[in-house]
Amino acid sequence: MVFKAEQETIPEVRPLLKKPRKKQPPKGGRWSIVIFFLITLLAIGSVYLKTALPLFWQKITTPLIITNKQSTLKFNAASVLEEIEKLTKDLRGKYGVYVYQLENKNQYGVYQKEKFPAASLMKLPVMLLFYQEVEKGNLEPEIKYTLKESDKVLGAGILQGKSAGTTYTYRQLIEYMGQYSDNTAFKVIRRVLGDDKIQQTINDLGMTETSLEDFETTPEDIGLFFQKLYQGKIINSNSRSELLDFLTKTAYEDWLPAGVSKKIKVVHKIGRETGTFSDGGIVFTDKPYVIVIMSKDAREIEANEVLPKISQAVFDFENSL
Repeated sequence: MVFKAEQETIPEVRPLLKKPRKKQPPKGGRWSIVIFFLITLLAIGSVYLKTALPLFWQKITTPLIITNKQSTLKFNAASVLEEIEKLTKDLRGKYGVYVYQLENKNQYGVYQKEKFPAASLMKLPVMLLFYQEVEKGNLEPEIKYTLKESDKVLGAGILQGKSAGTTYTYRQLIEYMGQYSDNTAFKVIRRVLGDDKIQQTINDLGMTETSLEDFETTPEDIGLFFQKLYQGKIINSNSRSELLDFLTKTAYEDWLPAGVSKKIKVVHKIGRETGTFSDGGIVFTDKPYVIVIMSKDAREIEANEVLPKISQAVFDFENSL
């Protein structure tokens, strides 16, 4: 009976041991796969070229940018950037520096694209817009404005101590914004010009990271402002000369100007508020350059000491080239 059972099960096992027959791909299937693969490659390639080529073109046409970790044989700013890092590494807060050589068009910096509180550096595009409106005939610079008690703003400036009812021309208010970084003058002129026009001026300059509403900017954006002011294409020569005068020999000469020779003209604007101590402008050496130093979450006593040292380090480097 045992042998009979084995004989009966053998026919049932054998069919299970047969390998299933492979299905053949349909005729022309392989070519369809190849064509689909090639089309996919072309699609990916077109997307890549569309995004990569503009970035590559921008990279080879923009001025050389050197950060704190980069240098090239063509232009090496590693030494001065290392000096800046050494000066600021143990300080509270963050410091950003941007330098632009107005003749060679080379630029370098540390945290130059970082956003910082603008403080009184925001007065710069407002002053520029004033002259643009005067040139267009939209504003008369000798119009007299009567100071009101509600106009007064504490902090920088001399108008907060003046009696309500005293009068000043718009031109005088612009002068006070430059010479004394006057907050009251800024408030009046800002109201006269309007925030929309001020922000449009900022946008037209290409200061893409600067916001009047948020009151923030970058060292690179402020540097761009001074580049264009130096080039003389945003206002006429008379307006430019007057604006440069208002930004020279100000009431605040302890930062950028303190780091260069006393014989050198420095056109600049400071920005100061709690934790923020900044200064930016043009140093008129034989090879003039723009320099902007900004800080945030910083300690005032440290900033007062380090800003002139950074200015001097850049001045010495620029004069060694």
